[in-house]
Amino acid sequence: MALHPTDYFRKERIFVDRETCIDNFRRFIQNSNNQDYNALFYYGIAGIGKSKLQHKLQNILNTEYPEMLWVSMDLENDTHRNVSTFLIALRNKIQKKCNVRFYKFNLAHAIFSKKSRPDIPLNKETYPMLKEDGFFYEILNSLNETAFGPFISIPVKRIVDIINQAPGNVRRHFGELPIDINKLESMEAHEIEKKLPGIFAADFTGSLGTNSRACIFIDTYEAIWKGWRGIGSFSEKDKWIRKCLIPNMPGVSWVICGRKQIKSLWIKDEQDWEMCMKEYPIEDLPEEYSEQFLKEYIEEEDIRSVIVKASEGVPCYLNLSVDTYEQVSRIKKPEVKDFPNTKIEVFEKFVKYLDNNEKRTLYILSAPNSWDRNLFKKLINEFNPTYSIYEFSDLIKYSFVKKITDEKFSLHQLMRKNLQEYQDPTYRKDVHLFLHEYYSNKIKDVDVRSITQEHEISLIEAYYHAREVLKFEDLGGWIAKYTEPFNEAGYWKTIYPMIEDFAEILKEKFGPDNIYYGIFVRKLAFLNEDRGKYNEAIFYYQQVLKIFEKNMGKKILENNDLVVDDHSIAMVTNDLANCYLSIGEYEKALTLQQNSLKTVQNKVNKDPLYIALLQQNIALTYQYLGQYNKAMELCQEALTVREACLGEEDLEVAKTAENLAVIHQQLGNYKEAFALAKRALNIREKKLGSKHPLVATNLSSLGVLCIIMGNLEEGLKYNQRAVKIAEERFEGDHISVAETLSNLGATYQYMLRYDDALEAYQRALNITEHSLGLENPKLVNILNNIAETYRKMENYEKALEFYQRALDIARNHLGKEHPTIALIMNNLGRLYMNTKEFDKAHTICQQALDIRGKTLGTDHVDFAITSLDLGIIYGCVGRRDYALPLLEHSLRIFEQKLGSDHIYTKNAKLVVDTLKESR
Repeated sequence: MALHPTDYFRKERIFVDRETCIDNFRRFIQNSNNQDYNALFYYGIAGIGKSKLQHKLQNILNTEYPEMLWVSMDLENDTHRNVSTFLIALRNKIQKKCNVRFYKFNLAHAIFSKKSRPDIPLNKETYPMLKEDGFFYEILNSLNETAFGPFISIPVKRIVDIINQAPGNVRRHFGELPIDINKLESMEAHEIEKKLPGIFAADFTGSLGTNSRACIFIDTYEAIWKGWRGIGSFSEKDKWIRKCLIPNMPGVSWVICGRKQIKSLWIKDEQDWEMCMKEYPIEDLPEEYSEQFLKEYIEEEDIRSVIVKASEGVPCYLNLSVDTYEQVSRIKKPEVKDFPNTKIEVFEKFVKYLDNNEKRTLYILSAPNSWDRNLFKKLINEFNPTYSIYEFSDLIKYSFVKKITDEKFSLHQLMRKNLQEYQDPTYRKDVHLFLHEYYSNKIKDVDVRSITQEHEISLIEAYYHAREVLKFEDLGGWIAKYTEPFNEAGYWKTIYPMIEDFAEILKEKFGPDNIYYGIFVRKLAFLNEDRGKYNEAIFYYQQVLKIFEKNMGKKILENNDLVVDDHSIAMVTNDLANCYLSIGEYEKALTLQQNSLKTVQNKVNKDPLYIALLQQNIALTYQYLGQYNKAMELCQEALTVREACLGEEDLEVAKTAENLAVIHQQLGNYKEAFALAKRALNIREKKLGSKHPLVATNLSSLGVLCIIMGNLEEGLKYNQRAVKIAEERFEGDHISVAETLSNLGATYQYMLRYDDALEAYQRALNITEHSLGLENPKLVNILNNIAETYRKMENYEKALEFYQRALDIARNHLGKEHPTIALIMNNLGRLYMNTKEFDKAHTICQQALDIRGKTLGTDHVDFAITSLDLGIIYGCVGRRDYALPLLEHSLRIFEQKLGSDHIYTKNAKLVVDTLKESR
């Protein structure tokens, strides 16, 4: 027989139970005037009946509160997830039910639209039409006449004239604008968009008053985060609803449905939500209500009993069962045997009435996780050529086919699972093998510089099918070969589940002490380290050490002579040290690194390349500890060896060059640092492509150097590009994202864009605190930068708070004479200079100068900066005899290190000249 299409005009299914939810809603509506704003949130799993519940609640309003205005919005509609389009849709729905005028909102939205897309005219084809008086079209016409180019100029005077010439009742609606038109004209589109919810709310309240009886429903609330990439914090995405829209619409009751609880998240952002929100779960449907529902459609009690037991209280399952009942009824009278008492048997009945050709097609399609027209065609041609490929369009219309995207489809998961379970194993294996080869061919010899999302999907699918068909030893070889390009390209999150899964297979097959298991655990440690999950990496490295120690003297792999020895232990110990270094435990890292180096150096057959790697890592630790000269010597030696052994264009050489650049930067050798950082960038872009996550760290380093050297515009370009790549390629809580954001913030700070700087710094701070804790030394730089920004904004109280926190952490973790301590103290001294507390400023700047002289030398740029500040302090208190030598020393260093055109040099020269002239 042929498949029957879904009946899209079937009888509306009844609504049962949810009495608790309904009672809560009634109380909510009755008490809605007790708060300025309030919300009711229902949460439950998919298929539990959230949308049906909303329809029921809306019917209650229609019958019991006919005077109440209500509208509904569904975030499943992707246009409703955007601020501006959500508000337009909400406006239109409200205006269909009552005469609310949104003059101010419409004006602001029109200006926003024009600024967003200046080349597109505002007319009925391109812009949502307005239910307003004709005068508003004059405003649209005036905006359409606006010239556009690099700067958009809104005809403010013309708009004001149009408003003033409008009828009196229209002018009264405008009244006092929530924001001046001139201000709107000066704002960017994204800035106006942030204001739209408040303006919308002002119009609504202005028309209906603060005691309006209105209810707004929002469904599928979880969809607001669809496609959201940790750009920023989780709470930022819906901030415009919970913080800008709801609180500004007093008298409106909000009923929201979603899959996850949100009240605790809202309270974390705003404590008032504790009182203003009620949150309730939508529980599984009790058996008596499942029975009540089924009675409407199924006469046979015994059949209903089978379905109720299998449903587990999920209404969606009951609907599927009724569909099955109606399908069977078209052929014969349904019987109990058509509805067995287990889920597997129930879904087996879904295919019972399909002919063999249709079954075979579905068996084939149950193998892939998803399929498009092209894969469908290949599978059918290979395994079921008697089925017409032109049936594709009809096949995807059936209810058991789920549309994933416009091009991709899958079978209902429960149905798919049973199809896989009940088909012939040999036949199933053939399909999996075909799919494994199909996807493997898509990523064979893939270029690490041009990996796409399609390649990622192909790798995931190829492994899924490989696991079904390949022998154990072949599976391990396939993983090693096909995941390596993705590892090199920085797709660590993509390959992690495969390595983790295979490691578990090894553990189960050979036990937790097996050397092969240890090798894959080490891979997991590498991946966690690359992903910024350092605590997990430390756990795995420690596990590897235990495994290796138990396997001393044994071969690592059967096909070579490598054995587990002291060198192997030293390598893993070094890996562990790198993780401690990344989380700011510098002394612990240094001890492990020195132990590893000693072990390797004591070997009869020394490995110069590995010794160079250890020297490079120790140099990096010395750099963090402020011992820059030691770091320089070791890192330069490591670079020389690595260049000789690997060649000057090797990726490992790029890493060493990058580390050496950082050391040169700390020593004030900015030109040398820039050349090395640029060299590292060129190697990585050539080998890995321009969007590799490691490229982001290179760009960020170059951006910092540009700032120091006075090239702010170039620094901004480097840092913006770095942040973009980091946010795209690293996971949201990766410390490298925080570091690029912090460096971007520093750029904004130097450009006097303090609000932008604080925003970037705050995001960096949130990530670092979340990843490393509240007392980690990696926080010091960010805290100091935030404090410095507040100081420049003359918010001295806030600045002092952040300086003190930075200083406390630095002293606890870095020691009292670390160069970073001097940096914070110097900045703190400047704060006291700003507040005219010169005694405090003198004391703290003198301490900073002493530390910098001792750790960096008296010809370092940082020493010159503090020397200049100390000289200015002496000048301010009338001690010119002390001031001039300090100032002249600073000027000489700036001229030598930075050149005569640098802002530091110019400022120092101005101070020196001014002091000399005042004699």
